[in-house]
Amino acid sequence: MDRKQIFLYLDRAIIVFLCLVVFCLPFSKAGVESFLWPAVFLWILKRVLGYRDESLSRLLPKTGLNKALGVFVAVVFLSVIFSTDFGLSLRGFFGKELKFLVLFFMLVEVINTRARLRNTLIVIASVAVLIAVDAAVQYLFGKDFIRGYGWARSRASFSTSNGFAAWLIIMIPLFFGLLAGGKGLRKWFKVLLSGFIIFLLFCLLATYVRGAWFGLAISVCFILWYFFKNFKLKVKLLSLFIFLGLLGIFLVLPYSMKSRIASMGRLNFRSYVTINERIKSFVKIKEGDSTPVRLKLWAEALNITRDFPLFGCGLNTYSIVARGYKSFEQGGIYPHNSYLHRSAETGLIGLAAFFLILLSFFKVGLGYLNEKKDIFVLCLLSGILAFLIHAFFDDLFYSLQLAVLFWYILGLTIAIIKLETGPIKIQEDK
Repeated sequence: MDRKQIFLYLDRAIIVFLCLVVFCLPFSKAGVESFLWPAVFLWILKRVLGYRDESLSRLLPKTGLNKALGVFVAVVFLSVIFSTDFGLSLRGFFGKELKFLVLFFMLVEVINTRARLRNTLIVIASVAVLIAVDAAVQYLFGKDFIRGYGWARSRASFSTSNGFAAWLIIMIPLFFGLLAGGKGLRKWFKVLLSGFIIFLLFCLLATYVRGAWFGLAISVCFILWYFFKNFKLKVKLLSLFIFLGLLGIFLVLPYSMKSRIASMGRLNFRSYVTINERIKSFVKIKEGDSTPVRLKLWAEALNITRDFPLFGCGLNTYSIVARGYKSFEQGGIYPHNSYLHRSAETGLIGLAAFFLILLSFFKVGLGYLNEKKDIFVLCLLSGILAFLIHAFFDDLFYSLQLAVLFWYILGLTIAIIKLETGPIKIQEDK
């Protein structure tokens, strides 16, 4: 058996493990770890056996993000060196940050044919259907069947509603991209897919996670802006009037109708009679609201950054260091803001390096869209944008499942761009 054939078999094994990772992601952290590490081992084994890529380093595939990722790794490693707990930070460096980056490069490298892309999307769709059914069971019977979590807010098999919402704002644009950009889809399947997207939107609404709602709203605006920017002014104005009309209907919805909606099932939508009261409800801090707590936690994170401005207190050390900055009874925990969390652990330089990755990613993505007009990639970019906005209100990058989801979709998007095949045809490569 020649070396090329060995690399082919290793790639196929990696693909299988990566599909298992994304399948287990919504309901099993242990499954994610159990399948991700073998994939990492096989990817490293390829290089030990002599595999080389076409890139300058010949060890990593070209992505358009390599320089930014290199800067990020260097800065994070400096945060490890200057850490308040070197051993803990070193474990975080290899066990988290490098693992996630390898996941990104694996996806870019092995999803190099349309058949592999199609199979990966089929797995993502399969687990999405499973989680949707689980969420429906939880809604109807008060407990999901995968993890046995009870109903408070919609969360399906995720440990928190915030986690479920973060997963949804990636999945909803992804499936919308398949619906709008997929060719060769039959009408009955489009109808089915449309209904599925509507149900996922209902699940997102039932999570009551405002950060995710806001993120998805901005991502929808991003899609509309890109989609209509080349249309005539008349079409743009018509779209604007439709949007404002729908918003107006929402604001002046009759009380009787709102009461009827509120009476449906387990959802408990609060009713507001006047436009004034409805607007105030979005900005007013109510009793039991988490906003004051979050603001205090953010202040603690900022205090840590103030004391460790350049390289932070050290990767993976926030939960320990924050105890010394506890300012109220519920304080001394994660700040519920991924960017403040990162600036506290890796300093302002580390945060800037992470933003450099994001900037490079969107530069590559938008550059590709200007050439190919690929709606599916547009929707993937919008999902990442929604996720990044939601991350301002929660520690998404410090949850194993959600961090893996982020880097997985990032790698998948770059892999599609590298294929340079335009809109996805689901029925191709049978």
